[in-house]
Amino acid sequence: MYPERTMAEGKSMQTRRDWREELIWAAGFVAVYVILDWLSWIQPYNGLDITPWNPPPGLILAFLLRRGLRYFPLPFLAALVSEAVVRHFSAPLLPTLSANVIECGGYVLAAWMLRRLWPIDPRLTSLKDVTHLIGVVFVISLITASGFIGSYSLADVIPADDTATVWLRFWIGDMIGVTIFTPLFLTIGQREPNPGLKTKISVPVSIAQGVGILLALWSVFGGDLAQHPQLYYPLFVPLVWVGAWHGLQGVTVALFATQVGMIVAIQEAHLDTEALTEVQFFLLALSLTCLLLGSIVTERRRARLELRDSQLQLKAVVDVSSDGVLTLDELGRVETVNPAFEWLSGRAAAQMLGLPADQLFPSLSKAIGGKGGLCALSRPDGNVFEVEVAVGEAQLSDRKVRIASIRHKD
Repeated sequence: MYPERTMAEGKSMQTRRDWREELIWAAGFVAVYVILDWLSWIQPYNGLDITPWNPPPGLILAFLLRRGLRYFPLPFLAALVSEAVVRHFSAPLLPTLSANVIECGGYVLAAWMLRRLWPIDPRLTSLKDVTHLIGVVFVISLITASGFIGSYSLADVIPADDTATVWLRFWIGDMIGVTIFTPLFLTIGQREPNPGLKTKISVPVSIAQGVGILLALWSVFGGDLAQHPQLYYPLFVPLVWVGAWHGLQGVTVALFATQVGMIVAIQEAHLDTEALTEVQFFLLALSLTCLLLGSIVTERRRARLELRDSQLQLKAVVDVSSDGVLTLDELGRVETVNPAFEWLSGRAAAQMLGLPADQLFPSLSKAIGGKGGLCALSRPDGNVFEVEVAVGEAQLSDRKVRIASIRHKD
């Protein structure tokens, strides 16, 4: 009786802890959503939620991908709270609610697609994950931008003459928000599945990269270049460096830092609407380029580590084999030998590597060069015994190797 009560009490306490954790996550999401919406409410169009960059969709997508689709009502609640806190319902209620439901619903749909239709690893561990994320977001953002702007246009909140320009500005703002913030929120704090992929932190290099970003921002916004977004290309240099050095996790942080710097600088530059749209296009191109570069670097590192692990595993298997194993290059020279063959042949590996096998073991040359069979093996100490030879070939990317397995014939 008492053990049953103890188990029931334990389950009840665990349930309460689970609910508290769920509520903390939910409250945290709403709070971060409102803060990001408030911080990004810069140069809005007619007081609406139409800004050069829009982080909340990136937060929605990352949160649902990491925590699960069961949280799907939260984006709608967060959008409503943010509308009240940040903009105080500056537009009529009905189009405002309609626009926010369309936008939130679109990114809930995007999360569902990336979890069910084209599943990705939330840690963005491969180039495929990043390209699926970008592809789905590209389509969904086009749809949500049309619905969002359409809701206000139908209510005459946005004049017909401004609809196309405002739609473009809103769509790019959403794309920027997702391409910068979704990878940042997905990768930050995530434990790397392969510790070998984690770049060793070099303080001098990190400082140099940070200084490089600051210098690039200063070179662009410290003079007349601020009014010419087509000349912002110096910003690519430090970010490409970070992406090549740190991979995806590093470049997401660098992109976020660069965006913050650009927001501050653009506020001081007082760009007109046309120039601001050009800046949006530049930032979107910068984000996509760096994300793809970072994911390629991370994936290549993973491939190299997996290849190394595979080679080490294969070497361990060959080394513990009781049969002698040696590999030969296309000219018949010994490339590798295992300990069992060192014992069989009576020679150390250093005495065989790089030398022609038919000179080292004339009695084995016919079997090794053909299809194997029975033959005699002579040791330097004069012992001769019969061995069974099995031969195989492997076509590598640039050459062919021959593998011979030699077993002592009892």
